[in-house]
Amino acid sequence: MQDKRLFQRVLFSHDAKLIAGQATHTIQILDLSLHGFLCNVPSNASFAINDSCTLVLKLDQQHVITMVATIAHIASTSLGLTCDHIDIDSISELKRLIQLNLANDDLLHRDIDELAQ
Repeated sequence: MQDKRLFQRVLFSHDAKLIAGQATHTIQILDLSLHGFLCNVPSNASFAINDSCTLVLKLDQQHVITMVATIAHIASTSLGLTCDHIDIDSISELKRLIQLNLANDDLLHRDIDELAQ
């Protein structure tokens, strides 16, 4: 199967909060990119394709990534979300995080160029 992703994903395992409607769920990030992320499906939660959610990924006391996203796909154990909005501070943190986890800076610059389109 051919990978049609425009953005390079990096494996990244970290707890985060997913806010959907009035509910806040603790999730595990499985991988992320400049355009979205994959996480586990929280227990006792119900989601549908195109639901809007907010990711809050706290890296430490000073570094937090906040992203408004839409559920793009649902599997039995994972949710794939695409980024709809991210503020400048969060995208800077996300870029830095991906840069630290990507072995190839050229891939990061390609992703940034694609995001700018």
